[in-house]
Amino acid sequence: MLYGQLFLDGLATGVVFVLLCAGLVLITSVCRILFMAYGIFYTIGAYTTWFLAVKMNISFFPALVGGMVFSGLLGGLFYVILFQYLQRRKGAFLATLIASMGLMMFLQQASILIYGTQNQGIPTVFHGVLNLGSIHISFDKLALIIISIAITVILFFIYEKTSLGRSMRAVSFLPEASHLFGINTSAIFFMTLMLATGLAGLSGGLLAPVYGINVTMGNNIIWTIILMVMLGGMDSLLGAVVGGLVIGQILSFGQFYIGSSVQILIFIVIGIVLYFRPQGLMGRGVNIEV
Repeated sequence: MLYGQLFLDGLATGVVFVLLCAGLVLITSVCRILFMAYGIFYTIGAYTTWFLAVKMNISFFPALVGGMVFSGLLGGLFYVILFQYLQRRKGAFLATLIASMGLMMFLQQASILIYGTQNQGIPTVFHGVLNLGSIHISFDKLALIIISIAITVILFFIYEKTSLGRSMRAVSFLPEASHLFGINTSAIFFMTLMLATGLAGLSGGLLAPVYGINVTMGNNIIWTIILMVMLGGMDSLLGAVVGGLVIGQILSFGQFYIGSSVQILIFIVIGIVLYFRPQGLMGRGVNIEV
């Protein structure tokens, strides 16, 4: 059944988009940074996973964890040496935006120098195809869906039920008041950026065996992620789920029926939503320039 096949294909990419959107939502809502370098950590996670799995001959899942951890630590490091200082300055939003764009260009060139421009790939982890009547889905994509859903559930648990999550929510609502109530906002910003860039790296590693990797993949996807976040709401994790899944389905069905013109369709859909709900479908309209 064609529609079922397109739905599963859209779900396989959509659930990874959810992870990517969730990370960017955390950065924008908690840290109040429009982090343009975010996509590069997606690339870094993919290439670190590839290096550990292919060059170092480490099994895929430890390599995937290595890619996630390295991306997260690198994101935390750049917060400490760059963004922590800029956040204290007057006009912090513009300063951090420019710094993140500079970081994006720096890391992009560094990736080209280190990894080159040749496309790479990780061998298939789960062999075989699951046949459900006329619907076929590879075990690689099925594992991708299951793992991404599990990680999303864990992320929501951390955000809603743990002390770290409560602190992140408090900082996202009232950053100045949170500091007065004893929350170390700098530590929360650091941990948020580390968690978010770790999610980006994990997403890149998850997609690597299915779609392959190249050094421009992060720059190519960052604009799509921003559009998804705007659709769902720049301050809503639930919006990240909605935005990721909706865009995943639009891309799957749209590419089949109208080809590359699907990008125009995405702009039209998001434009209509933002016209009626400027804060996005699930957002509450927090001003990240504060």
